[in-house]
Amino acid sequence: MNLGMNAAWNYATGRQEYSRGVVTVYEYERGLLYRAGRLEKVLEAGRYRIWPFSHAKIAIVDVRRASAQVTNQKLLTSDQITVTLNVVADYEIADVAAASHKVANYPTQLYEDTQLAARNIVGAVTVDALLENRLAINAQLLEAVAPLAAEYGLRVLGVAIKDVILAPKVRDLLMKEVEARRVASAMLIGAREEVAAMRALANAARMAQENPALLRLRELEVARSLASNAGNTLVMGLDASTPLTRKAKGKANVTAPKMESEAE
Repeated sequence: MNLGMNAAWNYATGRQEYSRGVVTVYEYERGLLYRAGRLEKVLEAGRYRIWPFSHAKIAIVDVRRASAQVTNQKLLTSDQITVTLNVVADYEIADVAAASHKVANYPTQLYEDTQLAARNIVGAVTVDALLENRLAINAQLLEAVAPLAAEYGLRVLGVAIKDVILAPKVRDLLMKEVEARRVASAMLIGAREEVAAMRALANAARMAQENPALLRLRELEVARSLASNAGNTLVMGLDASTPLTRKAKGKANVTAPKMESEAE
C-alpha cells in the first residue's frame, strides 16, 4: 500500500495517519484531527493541510458499510446436538470518535460480541427450533448485539445465520424423521378423504330413500349419457320397480334388468 511521504499506517487501529502536508478525506471517509494528542474535531470530506511543527495529526477512518463474518462456530443446542454455524453481522460507523476511542479494534470487538450472542441464544433452543425459526433467532441476535455495538459507535444493520451445518448422522436422523412425518400426514389425509366419501354416499342413499324420484332422475341421467354414444341400444322399464322380461328362443322367460345397453 502506497501511503505517500506524509502518511503512516497504524497497525494497532488499522487507520492511515497523516502528520504533515496535504491530506485528502474522501466521501466515504472521515478524518479525526488531533492536536497535541487531543481530538479537536471530526473532518468531513475535503482537502486539508497540516503545517509543520503544528503538533497536529489526521487519522482517516473508512465509514462505508461493512460486515463481520463469524464462521465455523461449533455450538451445542439445548437438546445436546452440536451444530456448526456461520453468522454475519452488517454494520456501519455511526460515531467515528467512539469507534476509534472506545475499543482498540471495532471489527474484532463486533466479532466477539456476535460470537458470544450466538452461543447464548443457540444454546437455549433445540435444533428443530433453530432450523424452523431462523428469522426469529436472527431478530434475537440483532437485539443482543446492537446495544453492545452502539456503545463503541457502530450501528448494526442486521445479524443473520447464513449456514447451519449438521453432522452426517444427525442429518440422516432428521431426514428419516421428516420422511416419517410426511408418510403419517399422507395416511391421515387419505383417511379423511375416505371418511368424507363414505359420508357423501350415506347422504346420497338417505336422500334416495326419502325421495324415490331422485333415483329415477339419476337413471334418466345415466341413460342420456349412454344414448349420446352412437351404436348403443337402451331398453328401459316403465317403472324402476317393474322388471322387464323377454322370451329367449327355446328357453324360459328371462328377467331383464331395469336398464340394459347393447352394442349393435
